[in-house]
Amino acid sequence: MDKQKLAAKIIKEMGGKENIIQNWHCITRLRFNVTSNNEVNIDNIKALDGVLGAQFQSGQFQVIIGNQVAEVHAEISNILGTGENNQLPSAKKQNGNIIERIFDVISGIFTPILPAIVGGGLLKGLLALFIAVNLLSEQSSTYEILHFISDAPFHFLPFLIAFSAAKKFNTDASLSVALAGILMYPKIMEYAAGTEVDSLSFLGLPIPMNSYASSVIPIILGVWLLSYIYKGADKIVPRSLRIIFVPLLSLVITAPFMLMFIAPLGSYAGIYLDTFFSGMFDIAGPIAGLLMGGLMPLIVITGMHYAFFPGTFASFDKYGYDIMLLPMNFVANLAQAGATLGVLLKTKNKKMKQLSFSTFIPALFGITEPAIYGVTMKLKKPFYASLIGGAVGGGIYGTFAVKTTAFTVPGIMSIPTYIFSGNNLLYALIGVIASFSVALLVTVLLGFEDEDSPLEEKTSSNDKAIIEKDVTINIPSPITGKVMPLESVPDQTFADGLVGKGLAIEPVGDTVYAPFSGKVTTVVPSKHAIGITSDDGVELLIHVGLETVNLNGEGFALNVEVDDDIQLGDKLLTFDLHALKKQNVSIITPIIITNSPHFLDVIATSKKQVTACDDKLIMLIK
Repeated sequence: MDKQKLAAKIIKEMGGKENIIQNWHCITRLRFNVTSNNEVNIDNIKALDGVLGAQFQSGQFQVIIGNQVAEVHAEISNILGTGENNQLPSAKKQNGNIIERIFDVISGIFTPILPAIVGGGLLKGLLALFIAVNLLSEQSSTYEILHFISDAPFHFLPFLIAFSAAKKFNTDASLSVALAGILMYPKIMEYAAGTEVDSLSFLGLPIPMNSYASSVIPIILGVWLLSYIYKGADKIVPRSLRIIFVPLLSLVITAPFMLMFIAPLGSYAGIYLDTFFSGMFDIAGPIAGLLMGGLMPLIVITGMHYAFFPGTFASFDKYGYDIMLLPMNFVANLAQAGATLGVLLKTKNKKMKQLSFSTFIPALFGITEPAIYGVTMKLKKPFYASLIGGAVGGGIYGTFAVKTTAFTVPGIMSIPTYIFSGNNLLYALIGVIASFSVALLVTVLLGFEDEDSPLEEKTSSNDKAIIEKDVTINIPSPITGKVMPLESVPDQTFADGLVGKGLAIEPVGDTVYAPFSGKVTTVVPSKHAIGITSDDGVELLIHVGLETVNLNGEGFALNVEVDDDIQLGDKLLTFDLHALKKQNVSIITPIIITNSPHFLDVIATSKKQVTACDDKLIMLIK
């Protein structure tokens, strides 16, 4: 194909350069954000020579090209004149659902800083345990140093959020962190702690002296405002003076406005969020707890739990504890562990028994995604049992207003964070034991559709004759997981076989292995997909997840490069399954024979579960 002409025709049929906001590509398709979907003539694009298909999906317009997508994308970028981020500077922003955008912002800001938050929170819990068993004294210098370490991520939370928000809002990181420093300036903190100075005057306008330690909303809104002020200043200041005056104008305009209006508003909003949720539990504690505990897995799966972060931190800052997000997560996670143990005890399938055991242990420690996706949700009834168990535990927590004193992973290691006044720890233990036990018992009583043994390959007499003639190529599975027919993949490009024949796997592991000896032929910058060719000439595409190209490589690590020789069992790439699920992207992994027309037939396995490099996945007939 003439790639330059094809690129020009695609741009023309998309409504021209002015209708394109951003363009990039994955291993098989061009991807675009457009200003108006109505300007795109999708039928004409589908009819172009060199285009395998076109569709609107996940807020993008996608043009399926195949293995020459990189060359076509390069020609499109040359015509559009896009920069490093493949975005047209003059393009309008794409409008989307406001709720989805809010969740996207909150998730994008908090996910990168969770290690610091979780690390500090877990250390807080351990300190509480050490004091409770008299291993440490609150008056000792060792305790004080460890307290400094555990408390720093929370006290200086605005700095962490500022750095992460700068990336999310695509603005200057150093100026964003400087805004956090202004909020946390010692003199402001000193005034806020005392009673002599309630506010200072700036150009006749009052600036309230509030403490913004551990705050969330003020700095998020401040960095959001900075992103617009910075871009505006960058446009009006002459290029030769930008290095001096753009930072100056950004700080001088943003900081006073933030201190006068945004920061106080954000602080009050955090307080109101906390007051609302605390009030909800005060008025209808058992019912609120029952609903939250039962629905928490669904909330986490959809990523909506990030919306509760600001209220949680506001509660920690004001009261020193949380009664909703973390406690409800705790009972829900232990319910998942109980349901998984129920599967372990009841299943007769050897592979499911191994899988449930390997996911049961992480679930106890609060890492439930492997259990949810690999065991309970897959078998359905155990997942329902976990919801029931979480609701029972949540009802108990809501009744007794169980509190946690630190932000940490809600698993058994978080138990020390429930050491609080009165019988808080006792009620916490009763709640999680109840949620665990109920989920376990309901799983055993309800049962689930089990398999006595793995399904065997179904081959006809004709297939067996072909096998005897040695005119077949058998491809083992490159990934461990659940097998799905290709037509059930929620992506029409793969489901319709536009890229080639094959199937899909819902992985339970984190590694893609080489299923044969051969060579690496294609990798993509976002690391989510890889193309390999066997010594027999089989061209195989392994595409980890759907829409994972949008993660820009986050959560993926390539172990090979283009033209590397590979052997059966070599690690090709690894991925963080937990992180991908937190990003709310599908982990369904299409495995495609991209040169399917070169073979008489492509026969997929009939097994429902496969193990990497052990089980046969695809049989090719020459």
